[in-house]
Amino acid sequence: MWLYIAGFFDGEGSVSKNRHGFRITIPQTNKEVLEKIKDFVTFGYIIKVTKRKDHWKESWVYYIAKQEEVYKFISGIKKFCIVKQSLIKSAIPELQQILKAYKKKKIKRLKIIDSAKKLRSAGLTYRQIGSKLKIDWGYARRVVIKN
Repeated sequence: MWLYIAGFFDGEGSVSKNRHGFRITIPQTNKEVLEKIKDFVTFGYIIKVTKRKDHWKESWVYYIAKQEEVYKFISGIKKFCIVKQSLIKSAIPELQQILKAYKKKKIKRLKIIDSAKKLRSAGLTYRQIGSKLKIDWGYARRVVIKN
């Protein structure tokens, strides 16, 4: 199936980069094809495109924006793509850096949550927790209550 998706992506799809990372889009007038792709890869969204002219066909876009999912998708199609091969190969190292940074942020966030909970159970106020962890006291309160 990856071979089919790669061919389809090579002809119809695109990889674009914005300030948050990469995104994959595949526009199509046949929604069933996009649904089969989504079912196979198990992630992404299918979004209906608003018609700008009455005589245009209905169309949809298969859209992937989560960086982990973009990486999985590109990894699945990279060896089968022909037209977009160089674009994909240049995106992979950047995606790996983005994912590495996400992982560091997640670890840092989990440490803050753990520390905030321990400090709260030790009897500190949210303001004291915020001051001690160098975070906003409102954020300290949210992480203790939510997690």
